Amino acid sequence: MVKLASLKEQIERLLDHSYLRAHVPAPAVDEDRLLLSLSMMMDAPAAPNEPDRCIIAMMLMQIALDTHDQVTDRGGDLRTRQLVVLAGDLYSGLYYDLLARSGDVALIRLFAEAVREMNEQKVRLYEKKVERIETLFAAVGTIESALLAKLAERIGAPQWGGFSGHYLLLRRLLLEQEAFVRTGSSMLFEQMAHIAFPWAKGLTKEQKRHLLRLCERYIDHCKEALLAANLPMNDLLRFRMAELAGGFQAIVKKSVEEG
Repeated sequence: MVKLASLKEQIERLLDHSYLRAHVPAPAVDEDRLLLSLSMMMDAPAAPNEPDRCIIAMMLMQIALDTHDQVTDRGGDLRTRQLVVLAGDLYSGLYYDLLARSGDVALIRLFAEAVREMNEQKVRLYEKKVERIETLFAAVGTIESALLAKLAERIGAPQWGGFSGHYLLLRRLLLEQEAFVRTGSSMLFEQMAHIAFPWAKGLTKEQKRHLLRLCERYIDHCKEALLAANLPMNDLLRFRMAELAGGFQAIVKKSVEEG
């Protein structure tokens, strides 16, 4: 899609900074989020005057949040961590500049709400305050899609917010599932194990299979929701959905069966 490539190029130009480029990896531009944003704009009854600027601003804020999430107290030298924080602040500043120039006060407020909701859920996960598997997956869904959901709300297309939530949650679950099967370690599966087996010091094969089955149920739920959505989709979005629906599932099924 030409439009997607054009927006991605614009974002990459905004993100390019000679000093940061020499010291920290350039952030990736999430083409799935771009694709979902463009798809909802094309179906929007109340699209903003400058849809491209709104999409780019949303992407910059997502990248800023993702960049700050990379900073931990473990691993890497202090200077690198400081530069990553600086990079996240730079991307956040670009977001505020773009959105302020758009004059879309309603969208500014909605995106602020999204960032607050995302951060609240991140804190809950970090502090392991989630006590139910359903709540865990809902929290992950909010973290993955809150900005897109608020964009959909602003343009009068809430159905695209729900669709984007299921799409991005499905993608995240598949990535976490793959990591768990291949390496035995995954942030999401660690949270699931803490909820399902709070006293276990290590997981048995049967407990691992149980977690995989739980994850598989939510994967199926997301797929069903996507397939049931009656939305106009371009060929690229249909192709990406087909990729997500297939992909890694044969390996996972074999792993669950064999333990």
